[in-house]
Amino acid sequence: MKASKDLSTIDAWPGVDRPRRRSITQQQLALPFITVITVALVVAPLLILLRSSLLPAGFLPFDTLRLTLANFVAAYGEPATLRLFLNTVIYAGGSVGLGLIVACLLTWLVERTNMPGRTWVRVTMFAKMTVPPLAFAFGWIMLLNPNNGALNILLKNLFHLEHHPFDVYSLWMMIFVSATELVPTMFVMLSGLFRNMDPQLETAGAACGANYFQTLRRITLPLLTPGILSVAIYMLMIMVQAFEVPLALGLTAGVPVLSVYIYLLSSPEGGTPRYGLAAAFGISLLLLAILLMAAYYLATRAGERFRVVTGKGFRPRRIDLGRWRYPAIALTAGYFLLLLAPLVSLLWTSFLPFYQLPSLSALKSLSLENYQAIVSSSKIQQAITNTFILVFSTATVAMLLSGLISWFAVRGKGRLAQLLDTLAFSPLAIPRIVMAIAILLLYIRTPLYGTIWIIVLAQVTAYLAFGTRTINGALMQIHPELENAAIACGAPWATMMRKILLPLIWPHFLNGWLWIVAHSMRDLTLALTLMSPDNVVLSSTLWLLWTFGDVPRAAALLMLMVAGLLLLVLPVQLYASKGAETQV
Repeated sequence: MKASKDLSTIDAWPGVDRPRRRSITQQQLALPFITVITVALVVAPLLILLRSSLLPAGFLPFDTLRLTLANFVAAYGEPATLRLFLNTVIYAGGSVGLGLIVACLLTWLVERTNMPGRTWVRVTMFAKMTVPPLAFAFGWIMLLNPNNGALNILLKNLFHLEHHPFDVYSLWMMIFVSATELVPTMFVMLSGLFRNMDPQLETAGAACGANYFQTLRRITLPLLTPGILSVAIYMLMIMVQAFEVPLALGLTAGVPVLSVYIYLLSSPEGGTPRYGLAAAFGISLLLLAILLMAAYYLATRAGERFRVVTGKGFRPRRIDLGRWRYPAIALTAGYFLLLLAPLVSLLWTSFLPFYQLPSLSALKSLSLENYQAIVSSSKIQQAITNTFILVFSTATVAMLLSGLISWFAVRGKGRLAQLLDTLAFSPLAIPRIVMAIAILLLYIRTPLYGTIWIIVLAQVTAYLAFGTRTINGALMQIHPELENAAIACGAPWATMMRKILLPLIWPHFLNGWLWIVAHSMRDLTLALTLMSPDNVVLSSTLWLLWTFGDVPRAAALLMLMVAGLLLLVLPVQLYASKGAETQV
């Protein structure tokens, strides 16, 4: 009876009850606290953006209570506005369409065939994502500039042409440059889709007498279409807010898109910022992104009907290319040549005192003076310090906050947990330039304005969607019994998260952290829009060097940025790619 009494009162034991109450208290405090932080990061800037779009000219959000529709009348009353939207749609659609064709073909060769060198193709695709989009834009300008582009002059002399064959300052070249730059990202998104394609249905089609092209058209492509469509819509969301390539090429070409036009309104050269008009256009760009996100949800939901990978009988199989492996290798090499050409052009320029066409005589001018000047410059040293603070603070805070949000989203119940997950994912629909303007207006009269921390705040908000999706997937693979066992043994909730859960999801956490580090360093939209003399980072310094005509030092800085990111990211991705190849 005594033993039974002891067992019946086990919940009253001091060693069990207090940790249990403490862990519950920590969770109860953490959920509303994290929700408030997420609302402040995501919702508050959007409310300020909407308020700013209704402001009279010359006022800031907290200066007056007056409301007006004058900004929307000015925005949509101009004939040029239609052309602005058309440029944006053509640029985004053309870039995604061309990039998707190339990405699907390369992904099929790597994941579904026995083409040689597949591991190195994967590694190179991941490595490319460490290269800022500005590097491709600047590199192609030096290759295809109408006046002194190296490739233009070579082709003109080689074929005795009267005029240069290419003009980099055009809408179609903007599409071409962006498409080649998008392919690696699409490749990464599509690789799992192609790798997990069960070949049994294709085998059944072949057994019924269909040749390979008939099987491809009637079986393979219909099964892959929902996944490919979701990737296309996702990339459209990214491209309608693209900033770097349109800024570098579109301004000179006279082909403005919405993101660049909003930036010019908020940061005019020698004029007064028109924040109200910029906010009005920002609302339109936000609505366009939200429509694309709704289409993305529909596409991914439709994909549920096309699941063909099951636990029974699934055997991935590669297609033997035979003699077609040589054209496949040539096609892959041709694409990588397009990726390397602008980088080689930048590398060549980085060793010269001023831009010169490649020649034997120019070899005498090669030196490391630009790199020495970069390293010894006090302004660039400050930019390097700011960049280290920015990337490591952004990546660490974003992933820690994403981990907490994801735990409540996956393990929690109730509307508050669902709201938290929705809020964390919503920045994906907020164009970067819109977010930058909103955060600028929200904190313009606070101590954060003009410091590196306002950029950190903006980037943490921008990368919440990626961080939570990464950790959500990891948590879904971990059974909660491990966490329950830790709590039952008396571990507080915070201790359980640190000692049990974090070691289990550490690879996912590290991959997400590295991804954010790379993208934080190469981001120009937020850094340039929120730039002040005290928070200049490497990406904004790069743009300043280029616009002031210091092309060799800009090229040298780009090469240092690429080298640093490669040294950080490439070893991890090489290990991961070898693991993927072993699995297949």
